[in-house]
Amino acid sequence: MAKSVYVAYVLWSFGGFYGLHHFYLERDRQALVWWMFVGGYFGLGWLRDLWRIPEYVKDANEETDYMEKLAKKMRKHNKPPSSFVRYCGQLIVSDAFGYLVLAAIPSEHVPDWSYTLFIALVPLAVAIGIHLVGNIGREQGSFWWPLLGAYLTYPLYFWSLNNVFWTSLSSQCFFNWYSKKWRRKPLPRRTIWKRLLVLSFCGALYISLWSSWLYFNCTVTDQNGDEIKCRDAAKNFFTSPMWQEFKSVMKDIYVFAQYNGWKEIWHQLIQAFDPQGERNALKVLNLESSATQEEITAHYRKLSRQWHPDRHKDPREKEVAQEKFIEIQRAYEVLSQIKSKRLTRNKKERDNPEAMQN
Repeated sequence: MAKSVYVAYVLWSFGGFYGLHHFYLERDRQALVWWMFVGGYFGLGWLRDLWRIPEYVKDANEETDYMEKLAKKMRKHNKPPSSFVRYCGQLIVSDAFGYLVLAAIPSEHVPDWSYTLFIALVPLAVAIGIHLVGNIGREQGSFWWPLLGAYLTYPLYFWSLNNVFWTSLSSQCFFNWYSKKWRRKPLPRRTIWKRLLVLSFCGALYISLWSSWLYFNCTVTDQNGDEIKCRDAAKNFFTSPMWQEFKSVMKDIYVFAQYNGWKEIWHQLIQAFDPQGERNALKVLNLESSATQEEITAHYRKLSRQWHPDRHKDPREKEVAQEKFIEIQRAYEVLSQIKSKRLTRNKKERDNPEAMQN
């Protein structure tokens, strides 16, 4: 079935950060990268797709003019030309995979003698990242060359763990020098269920690494400078007074909704946000919500005289009084406008009650 530019843009708009438009165009590797890295490195790839989608659709549909240009480009270049965007993408993804594996190793449960064996997984993760990005679209390459380039840097990890970048760089060089070539034949078609199964497996593996880091190695620092495991901090949070109070409030809201309806909850919520500024204005003028216009005016005049800037000689006191005086004026204006609108509405209801009911 031919792919549609319109559908691709709709999916880009509503699910582009998760690579939904790439999945639709059967660019599953790119969809996976977009999902893992929030729209291709925090939305940069998603924005770039804005003008790249028409070309992706032509590629997916194998349109004649696009394929002729592609064939001409392949004849001109024996291997795909260098691409700054793809090079950056390879380094970013492979670096992230390498550091994620490092972070996911449960160091507190791994004996010192076997830790270097787990470190050996870092070059593997880096090579997977290089191969993943390098095989997007009409370019491809073998997995073994970037894997060899990654493992050539493995001895560096016996001295320091901060060598993931050099592993990524070595793996990328080996991929682009010895492995990169054109994808002259399109990938074989697979059913949507097989594609979803592969993507789900990759996604589950990715999430499991993050989960391992979060459970075993993630820490937070308290005000005394002590490091606390995130899992312990989360456990303590759910027994904290703040959480208990939150649960109590939510329970009260639920009970209130059972008797008064969820619509009333919404009204109460809107009122709590004070959209008209009435509650704040009443507080400034020290009034109750049932105050009349005469009371509003009387309090306003009293406070205006008290906080008039001319009554204060000290510059600092004068500045404070000026701010307070302006606040009092605004509060008076807000309450007066609200009272005026309510009087007008009440008058209309009295004069024409049937129209207000309709």
